[in-house]
Amino acid sequence: MKRWLVLVPVVLLAGCDALNPALQYQEAARQLRFSLDRVEPRIDLAFPLEQSRLRLKLDLGVDNPTDVRLRTRRVAGDLRLQAQGGDHALGTVAFPEGMDLAPKGRSTLKAELSFGYGDLKTAWGPLSGAVLRHEPATWTLVGQARFEIMGIEFGVPFQTRRLSGQ
Repeated sequence: MKRWLVLVPVVLLAGCDALNPALQYQEAARQLRFSLDRVEPRIDLAFPLEQSRLRLKLDLGVDNPTDVRLRTRRVAGDLRLQAQGGDHALGTVAFPEGMDLAPKGRSTLKAELSFGYGDLKTAWGPLSGAVLRHEPATWTLVGQARFEIMGIEFGVPFQTRRLSGQ
């Protein structure tokens, strides 16, 4: 009974963060800012067309404005292209190696992807316009950064985009 009497003033003075320090990390993770810093597409045309490929180099930047050092377990998301009046799903981007996010710092995850014509058949026209003819397009990455802090795993959703051909 005496323990509870001591614990009540501690909780009142220190707050709930004293009981669950992982809350501080979760709140810091929610303040991260994601940006699609680079989308470098290249179409490798082949004959027959089914052997053609889209190659992409992506840079995902993450700003950590907090005083807390964080480390992602993995980051993944769905890549989309908005071009020629349509919205086209291209595929999934995964950064499974994780990333160290220094306090008040900026980090970058890099990925190189390759998609075959068969995977992108319905989006091939808009892709060709955006990549080969530099028509206006918007590349969007909608995903989630996963963290594990003190045995508690949680995710922080993000959405970022980059304009091209403007």
